[in-house]
Amino acid sequence: MDFFETQERYRRQEMRGWIMFLVRVLIVGGVLWIGWLWGHAEQTSLQAEADLVIYENNQRIDSLTTQVQDLERIIAENNAKKKTSDLIGGNQAELRDIITKQIARGVTPEQIMSSLKSLGKPINCREVARHDVAVATPLYAGPESKLELFSGGLNLFVEGHAGKKSERETPWFNPSSPVRIRHAFLNGQKIIEGVLPLETIIPTEEWVLKLNYIKADLRGYVTAIVSSCVLR
Repeated sequence: MDFFETQERYRRQEMRGWIMFLVRVLIVGGVLWIGWLWGHAEQTSLQAEADLVIYENNQRIDSLTTQVQDLERIIAENNAKKKTSDLIGGNQAELRDIITKQIARGVTPEQIMSSLKSLGKPINCREVARHDVAVATPLYAGPESKLELFSGGLNLFVEGHAGKKSERETPWFNPSSPVRIRHAFLNGQKIIEGVLPLETIIPTEEWVLKLNYIKADLRGYVTAIVSSCVLR
């Protein structure tokens, strides 16, 4: 065996050593990569199961909350029916006389029903509209003092007093003075007066509107916040 053959043999052995090393690296890398994929898939599966459990628990909580609210409403209605029965049973003639007198004075049955429906505390309110309304004064009155909501189903008109100092130079209303707000709706009208903030409710067949009036950021305006609620 000459020098060149010996050198070639050593080169081949070295080459086989490098190939074996690369094969081992690839095997180890492949095992690690497969292990990472398995671990990631397992973690993703566990996270998905946890998210599903949380979602199902939240659904159960929402369902139980709704059932509790329904039961509370049913209990309240049953108690109200009992009280109403006791009241009417003992004072039926008196209630009839009161209603008769109100109708004789020009109050419509719809207004009486509306007033009865407005007795209660609004709950589960959701804001449906927010508008700035100019307050009409003896020195200023314009279309911005009127607000039309729900395609004309509810109309608002706000009146107030001008500032005491330099009224002609400052015709806008004085926020520290009372305002008068007139609500015109399908079954009649409702007027409230007082110093801001003010609140009132207007009943409908299925729910009530709660109206909050606060001082607006714009001078001479009030902000009307309209919310849809149910009565407790």
